[in-house]
Amino acid sequence: MNAQKLAVKLFLRDPSQAHGLKLVPVFQQWIQLHALDDHLLIDVADYDHVLDGPGTVLVAHEANLSLDSTGGRPGLLYQRKQPLPGPFADRAAAILRYAATAAARLQEQTRLTFRTDEITFRISDRLLAPNTEETFAAVQPDLQRITRDLLGPSAQLTYPGATPTLFEVRITSNGTTTVSDLAARSLA
Repeated sequence: MNAQKLAVKLFLRDPSQAHGLKLVPVFQQWIQLHALDDHLLIDVADYDHVLDGPGTVLVAHEANLSLDSTGGRPGLLYQRKQPLPGPFADRAAAILRYAATAAARLQEQTRLTFRTDEITFRISDRLLAPNTEETFAAVQPDLQRITRDLLGPSAQLTYPGATPTLFEVRITSNGTTTVSDLAARSLA
């Protein structure tokens, strides 16, 4: 799989935690401290006024991170913009690591807590990864191995089927892994 525009969303444990939370100063501090390894953090944009929208966005050269509320389900969305080296499995593991590391840092600095019993993995490239059973068959072995390594043997992949949306897979597990554990395991 040659697609590079990969995304991961870690959902909030309690969606009401996002209500009234101001992340602009938190993300501005991240920029000042160069808080995310391997990322050139550039700017923050606040779209909290957009219903079920991207929320507060931290713009980096390599990716965008946002407290996204698309579909009425708030969570941290990591969307890769720049290519990563290596095979698909390495790239998918890297974005899971970056998302988990950012979520763990947010948990330390805010009242937010993130779930690991449900994660969304998305490929934002309709040409290289159309939303089809064939794409799922191509990525399933790598994603299954990565998620079982990181989340344990209970990790399961669910492909909702071909729709006119971007290719997306739902990753579920028993949820006993914390985002801090997930970030640490993905570094090993």
